[in-house]
This record gives sequence, C-alpha cells and structure tokens, in this order.
Amino acid sequence: MAEDAILQLENILREEREAIRRLDGDMVLAFARQKEAIMATLRREDGALEPTQRKRLAALAPALRHNGVLLAHARDVLRDAIAAARAGAAAAASAGSTSSAARHLPPRILSVRG
Repeated sequence: MAEDAILQLENILREEREAIRRLDGDMVLAFARQKEAIMATLRREDGALEPTQRKRLAALAPALRHNGVLLAHARDVLRDAIAAARAGAAAAASAGSTSSAARHLPPRILSVRG
C-alpha cells in the first residue's frame, strides 16, 4: 500500500507542476486534495514504511518545495497582472479625452515556466 502511495505522489508532483505552469487552478486544487489523502495514508502506515520507502519520500521534498515555489510565483504574477489591469482600466477611464493610441497599450506577456 505504501509503495503505491509513494508512486502516486511522485506522479502527482509531475502533473501538478505542469498544471501550475498552465495556471490550471482547478487541477492544482484537485492535486492538492489527492496529496492530502496520500499523506494521510502514509502517516497511518508510518511504522510500516521500509527504509527504502522513507528515502523515496525524503527525496520528494525538493519536488514539493519546487512546486510550492512555482505556486507562489504564479500567485504573485497573477496578483500583479490583476493590479496592472485595474490600474490601466482606471487610468483609461479617467483619461477619457486621451488619444486612441494611448488607450490601446500593447498586451503584456507573462510566463511562469520554471
């Protein structure tokens, strides 16, 4: 059982990383729920884990941290993009008499690929 749980966790971390890069919030939440369920299973079996299984779990720590950092960066980028869009909309609304060229700013391209 623990072996299956560890394998699932390894696969979920890879898939979660891709979902974060795609900014797929629904999938990220689904993976978070799956990880919670797997970790609950592993906690129940903690005494039965073999040394090799413990090493595999410890080896997942960098991937867990990496996904957490990607999530934090994605959150910050989206927060900044929303703030910029709101500021741009407010500026455009208050500058009703500005030229057409000034109102049509080029789009900004954001990347959260890690």
